[in-house]
Amino acid sequence: MTLKEKMNSPEVKAKVAEVTSFCVDNGLDAELVGVWVWVSFKEKPSDDMRAKIKEAGFKWSPRRKKWAHNCGVKTASSKTGNPFEKYGSVKLERKAS
Repeated sequence: MTLKEKMNSPEVKAKVAEVTSFCVDNGLDAELVGVWVWVSFKEKPSDDMRAKIKEAGFKWSPRRKKWAHNCGVKTASSKTGNPFEKYGSVKLERKAS
């Protein structure tokens, strides 16, 4: 299966929906980049919030200073490219409080 086929698979689409719902429901500042979801915070999140996003499958990216979830699509590290430029990004709307 090619990367493009995997990105369009029902399993990945379901995972993207699950992860984006998690972000919206928790009021996170999140962006969808390809099929990866990136979360950023203005300040270091609380221990409880870090535990919650780790439990949801997010990993810290020290280079980008954001939390990332690959939604089941593992790719090689982009040392030279910028996925935000390559795939574009869509900011997720936060749930109204």
